[in-house]
Amino acid sequence: MWLSKTLSKNNASAEAEKGFVTMTGDNSIEASATTSERNISVFTPYGISSLPPEGEEVLLMPSGTGLAALGVKAQSRGLNVGEVLISSLGGAKILLKNDGSVVINDNFVINKEGEIDG
Repeated sequence: MWLSKTLSKNNASAEAEKGFVTMTGDNSIEASATTSERNISVFTPYGISSLPPEGEEVLLMPSGTGLAALGVKAQSRGLNVGEVLISSLGGAKILLKNDGSVVINDNFVINKEGEIDG
């Protein structure tokens, strides 16, 4: 009976949960959800590196070494389905549009042939 209760407790804690970034460090974050934890590793797709700023909503998943942040909640920001926006806290933006063009900082456009528009 004790073993069943212990296993069910461990399985219940293996669920992902939403939390909010409360502090960002050099290579990790602190976030609060049902508990608050420091030194949380942030996982991103290969080749993309970022640390979410304070206040961002993150998806937290328990791991063998503590919590891991799997990413931040997406915001569509007026995107069409299939488009990709890369943005920084400082306002820099790169928009990959469905027509094959790339828009940098809302005003520099490279069309799908690689020519600069405007």
